[in-house]
Amino acid sequence: MTQNRKETDLARLFEPRSVAHVGASAKPAAGRFPFAEYLVNMGFAGKVFPVNPKYEEVSELTCYPSLAAIPGPVDLAILAVPAPRCVEVLRETPAGKVGFVVIHTSGFGEINKVNLEEEILALSRAKGFRVIGPNCMGIYSQPGRIGFWQDHWEIIDRPGTVGFASQSGGHAINTIKGGMSSGVFFNKVVSLGNQLDISINEIVEFMGNDESVQVIGLYVEGIRDGRRFLELAKEITPRKPIVVWKGGTTEDGKKAVLSHTGAMAGNEEVFAAAMRQAGVLVVDNMHLMVRILRLLQPPFSLPGGRLAIFSPGGGNTVNVSDLFSAQPTLTLPRLRPETMEKLESLLPEENVDVKNPVDPGATGFLVMDKLIKAVGEEDRIDAMVILLTADYLSNIKKEEDRLLALQAISSTISKLTRSIGKPIYILMRKERQNHEDIDRYYRMMVTKFIEKDIPWVDGSFKNAAEVFGQLAEYAQHVARWKRAVARTP
Repeated sequence: MTQNRKETDLARLFEPRSVAHVGASAKPAAGRFPFAEYLVNMGFAGKVFPVNPKYEEVSELTCYPSLAAIPGPVDLAILAVPAPRCVEVLRETPAGKVGFVVIHTSGFGEINKVNLEEEILALSRAKGFRVIGPNCMGIYSQPGRIGFWQDHWEIIDRPGTVGFASQSGGHAINTIKGGMSSGVFFNKVVSLGNQLDISINEIVEFMGNDESVQVIGLYVEGIRDGRRFLELAKEITPRKPIVVWKGGTTEDGKKAVLSHTGAMAGNEEVFAAAMRQAGVLVVDNMHLMVRILRLLQPPFSLPGGRLAIFSPGGGNTVNVSDLFSAQPTLTLPRLRPETMEKLESLLPEENVDVKNPVDPGATGFLVMDKLIKAVGEEDRIDAMVILLTADYLSNIKKEEDRLLALQAISSTISKLTRSIGKPIYILMRKERQNHEDIDRYYRMMVTKFIEKDIPWVDGSFKNAAEVFGQLAEYAQHVARWKRAVARTP
């Protein structure tokens, strides 16, 4: 099913002046989402219209029997009623009354009820509204102060630059939740579901032209017009990164995709190769998506592929060397003799390694600023990565001293990043898991690094190596584009 008419300006979708919730209820129930209440909690500045003929009031708001009964136009209508009833609601709605419709309800093309989708599409063309969904969660917009989940009010006053579009409502929810406390600042998120009308291509084009969105993340199960997607990606990726998480990459996954959104998943090798050619970063899980989005959002700089790593412990340096060097876009250049001499002069003779990775031993933190400065002066190093464990703070007995140590570390890294002119990343670790104090120290570190705009990566060494490999690949893509532009007369 393809939408043939001229694409619509989506600005009003993300910043509506009025929102109606069809199916609003005064009685909570399992699986029922109080969208009108969410809008009130988020401080939505426009008008909120609950719609349900059973009630006169919902969430202390006047409730209307139908969309037609609402005075004036409605920019966005959220439909949360059974699938056949969605068709009836839209059939009864006057032409020109509603600008956009989010159909939250499932029970359409994903279970082969294509006739219901065809009716809705015909109504949208006849009555002048556009459709998100069906089978979706809807819209989160930081500037528009609208959302589709109960905790979105927690981040609505936190401006962001990340745009995210998902064919899975659950992944849209969890990606926001995964980023909320880990330094990912979202601007706009859309759960697309079956893409009956508005497609992922339209969202990508809109976000590509939206100056408030600086990095785009996508979860896709199938792209109907792959050629158009690649055209958009090739035009957008030199200006802002696109990260794609592809679902349905195995035979079982493809079968699951059909029953989830009704999309067809294509050949994965062809898909991945086409994405790389267009400069799109491809990931296979939410955790990797969140880590990469966090490091791509401003004000962070893209690292090149030539890294220097500071990693206390001989075993760590071996493991880091193996995993980072396995990434085709990463190298760990051996430091120059004169640089190694500087490092040796700053460290005790025993149990250190100064080649790269640098193992500064147990006392290295005392002179870490001097070590980083010396390595940062190397012209063969693009960026530096410092391993830092939350367990380190457990060696400090007093809480006030821990806070002072963390303040000193973060201030030093911020200052060195500016003076050296190269990005410095923290590789965050917790050696002791599920330990109340260590977990608290970890959160303290994360909070401080977010506050100081210090880029950090969590997870295993393998996770981190994959993140830096992807970022270096994207940096190469941007550099090739700049060279091509420079050669163009």
